[in-house]
Amino acid sequence: MKERTEPDFIQFRPGDVVEGVLVSVQRIMVQGKPAVRYTVDGGGKLYAFLGTYQLNTKLRPSDVGHWVAVRYEGEDTNVKRGENSMRIFTVAVSDELATPEFAAQSDDIPF
Repeated sequence: MKERTEPDFIQFRPGDVVEGVLVSVQRIMVQGKPAVRYTVDGGGKLYAFLGTYQLNTKLRPSDVGHWVAVRYEGEDTNVKRGENSMRIFTVAVSDELATPEFAAQSDDIPF
């Protein structure tokens, strides 16, 4: 038996990349507000990150089981909501499932 631990939580800095198989898309609450959490299996190591407007548009529940690459490019200071600038991501998703065992469970999240 192996102990299961939480995925490493990623707080993106410009240039950071997360690559691997998207294994889950979950609705969670963060500081009393709804959010979407993505979990990626990067070769046996799990990584999790929260959705942003762009990520929630570019990554879909139907992408679970596909290879993904998410790169944080930085902020667009011309687009702001309050004090926060829009975060810019490049997202690539494979056309095919990685392998059948990655056709995993995902919360039913309608967008």
